[in-house]
Amino acid sequence: MEAKSLTRKTKRKKLKAEKGTDSGEKSFGNLPDALLEHILSFLSTAAAVRTSILSKKWLHLWKSTPNLTFFGLKSPKRKLFMDFVDRVLALRGPSNIEKFYLSCKVKDDPSRVGTWISAAVNRNVKDLYLELCDFEASFDLPHCLFNCETLTELEINMPYILKLPSSISLSCLKILNLYEVTFTDDHSTQQLFSLPNLVELELHECNWMNLVAVSISAPKLQSLDIYEPCQSSPASLGGCHVRIFRTDLTHFTIIGTLSNDYCLYESSVVETCISIFSAADKPRQTAYRASKLLEGISGAQSLCLTTNVVDVLDDAPELLAFPLEFTNLTSLMFESEESNLHSDGFWHIIYNSPHLVALQLYGVSMPKVPSNCREDWKLDPSPPCFLSCLKFIQVASFRGDEKELDAVGFLLKNATALESMDIIYSGSAHRDEGVDKTNKIHQQLLALPRWSEIGKIDFD
Repeated sequence: MEAKSLTRKTKRKKLKAEKGTDSGEKSFGNLPDALLEHILSFLSTAAAVRTSILSKKWLHLWKSTPNLTFFGLKSPKRKLFMDFVDRVLALRGPSNIEKFYLSCKVKDDPSRVGTWISAAVNRNVKDLYLELCDFEASFDLPHCLFNCETLTELEINMPYILKLPSSISLSCLKILNLYEVTFTDDHSTQQLFSLPNLVELELHECNWMNLVAVSISAPKLQSLDIYEPCQSSPASLGGCHVRIFRTDLTHFTIIGTLSNDYCLYESSVVETCISIFSAADKPRQTAYRASKLLEGISGAQSLCLTTNVVDVLDDAPELLAFPLEFTNLTSLMFESEESNLHSDGFWHIIYNSPHLVALQLYGVSMPKVPSNCREDWKLDPSPPCFLSCLKFIQVASFRGDEKELDAVGFLLKNATALESMDIIYSGSAHRDEGVDKTNKIHQQLLALPRWSEIGKIDFD
């Protein structure tokens, strides 16, 4: 009797569990197909395809998901991956594609990969991301890609030649990111950089060696980021002449050795970040190009420079005789390494920023006083902003060295309009040596003119 009773209880529990499962399946399965397809769009394509085994209702749902993602770079079984992409695109049907992401090794299958990209274009793809490598045969991206009227965002990561058609029509493209591609000719490259609705353009370590002169002149361009490769040049070793023409940029970033010659012409910039490293074999060329670049962004309101930029300017001291006139600049940041207050390049920028309100320094030192400093450590003449509008200075990565303390005292003495100075301490704060050190720094700072009135230190 007890055994029968136990068996009945077990059966009842099993039936209840099955009933609950059926109820859950029905409630989830009763959702509209459009909503289920939207849920599937957040899964990888491989995961979305696997849902086809859930029930008859799910058998074909994945075929209408608007996003396709194929990650094949790290796939241990390349043939299975390639066959999977073929099957998905063959079974999926004609419905539109919103996003198409493909990462794979091309090897000796260039036509196969090109067919996949063409399939996405033919289904009116809007966002397309390509990460391709390992080319064992000649490879051209399909020309239809560069005449896709629905494409709004395009990213190509491909350490290979980017062969462009003679005519490009990407009327809806707003975002273009290119990584490690090699440009082939001026005409087609300039078409790509001058699209009518382009808003964001990023060029990461692309090879410009085949180019002589191109313009970036997209009329709606707001953000431009250029990251130069470690090596590039020709156009008889002078690099490419890049003219940034008639753009109203909100944000502009450039990082590299200026192996290309950049010139902003009839363009405005609000916020700029520049990191320039002097080419060991051409320091004066880099300095002249840096000066021209700074002149081109002289209307910026916010400027972020690495300290290498002022070091580069010091390689051609004759350039410091020409004013830069940052008339709109209110915020200036020097980052990456400590700013040397003895640098003529540093003071050249400060003196030519008459409306500067905020100055941020990643670090600071003063091994020697500036060349135009009197015996009482007062600048003669003083930078206009020091006397009128510079209200805030921040010094980060402060360790309390003698040269740093000298630099802070120098700034406090000369920046008479200053209302607040913040120091972010980055030295040791361990109980034994840290407490003694921080107490000592507090006392040293209190001995500086005006510190007790406007100074504040934060111990990270």
